[in-house]
Amino acid sequence: MPTTSPHLIPVPRHAGPAPPPGAPCTAWSVHAADLAADVAGLVHEWGWTPTAQALEAEGQLVQLLPGIFAPPNLLDSPIDRVISLGCAIGSRLRPHHVVAGASAAWVNVGGPPPAPAELLSMAHRSTVAGAVIRHAQLRAGDVETIGGAPVTVPARTAADLLRFERAPDSLDLVGRLLDEGHVTAERVSARLAAMHRHPGSRAAGARLVHVLAARSARAA
Repeated sequence: MPTTSPHLIPVPRHAGPAPPPGAPCTAWSVHAADLAADVAGLVHEWGWTPTAQALEAEGQLVQLLPGIFAPPNLLDSPIDRVISLGCAIGSRLRPHHVVAGASAAWVNVGGPPPAPAELLSMAHRSTVAGAVIRHAQLRAGDVETIGGAPVTVPARTAADLLRFERAPDSLDLVGRLLDEGHVTAERVSARLAAMHRHPGSRAAGARLVHVLAARSARAA
């Protein structure tokens, strides 16, 4: 459900008992907190210990944030992934934190969680260890809710990946968003055109051409 707020991102406040104060993902919404109740106990802060490293190497743990891990079967769906990320952020999560960039792409398409995680905020500046938080403008229609958590819509996600190319696999992530039908090239191009005054938008257009050329070559 796209949001329409020009500032703080509202998410559905579902009826039912309120979660206890400080419960994981409460900052996002009651719905997210309800979903997190079954997840939080499986997201652990192991630290970068030899045990954690061995379990990660064996594929039994996945690192969400530095030293914070979850079992891979906890990350099977977009809802699972975004709620697990919210649980990893824990008490540092704020209502104005919007999952964005490579993290938003990961929520949609899966694969290894990006490091660092990426969040957007239009509100107060804040810090989360292991995450980049960008202060940015969000337009109506830039954000949707997944499991009660705010995530940039695929067109905005792809535009930001193309504009900033922060993650080493940014262009690959854009290609996966396109290949898996989360967004069309036309929508990404239109979103970039609407952001023509924003930093990086011109370079982003050239990168989109590169992504589309690579897709065409694979299809040939």
